[in-house]
Amino acid sequence: MPLILLTGFPASGKSTRAQQLKEYFSTMVGKNVVLLSENEIVKNKHIYSDANKEKELRSTLKSELQRLISQDDILILDGGNYIKGYRYELYCSSKSNKTTQCTLHIDTSSEQAWKQNLKREENCQYSQENFDALIMRYEAPDGRNRWDSPLFTIQPEDELPFEEIAAALCERKAPAPNQSTQSLPLTSTNFLYELDCVTQEIVNRVVEAQKTSVIGDEVSIPNSTEKFLLKRRYQLSELSRIRRQFISFAKTHPVDDIPRLAAMFFQYLTSHLV
Repeated sequence: MPLILLTGFPASGKSTRAQQLKEYFSTMVGKNVVLLSENEIVKNKHIYSDANKEKELRSTLKSELQRLISQDDILILDGGNYIKGYRYELYCSSKSNKTTQCTLHIDTSSEQAWKQNLKREENCQYSQENFDALIMRYEAPDGRNRWDSPLFTIQPEDELPFEEIAAALCERKAPAPNQSTQSLPLTSTNFLYELDCVTQEIVNRVVEAQKTSVIGDEVSIPNSTEKFLLKRRYQLSELSRIRRQFISFAKTHPVDDIPRLAAMFFQYLTSHLV
């Protein structure tokens, strides 16, 4: 299913826009539409005060998306999707299924979103603490990033550009899957060993380079032609955490081309660093 990914502040009006999209594609385009909504899974907004439960929510949504996505019908993902690294993972899922996607940023101000939150039924409201925390953590989409593109930014007073969205999904060629997005059989017996060595070498290179480099310098990535731009100082703990996440991700997306691992990890690392 071509994927429409909605993102925005809590209570920004994403679900309203999702329903409008579903009605348009069902009635005007004649497509079968599946709406996958975060609201159907979250029964209590207090879940957002528990990092582990919120992580489980993202995992559940991703699993459902991977189960539903195909090349035929329209899949709408209605949720906050506020982490750019998570949006990148969803992009990999649609790309590996050889289908198109677009991103809709529901660009409602935090002030207006809070007012809309207070109009909800009490059990559907975000607490002030959770609302403010989600606003602070929100990573707005950027159309220059391939995983956020094509990007449609929607203001509260805007009409949805239905025809442009339909063209982005139905008239555009899906990106070809590559080694970093295809789920391939684990044919290399030393894959896990190479995975550990390649990723650790890159982390070590970045850490060591920071001792003699300044902000703005580029660091050569081992086994790759990529250059890592030092935008700030990166802690070993931060790099190691992302490395562990990538290893878990790569175990379900093993590759035959071991040198490709360096480029894969570089892309993953840069998309997850804030």
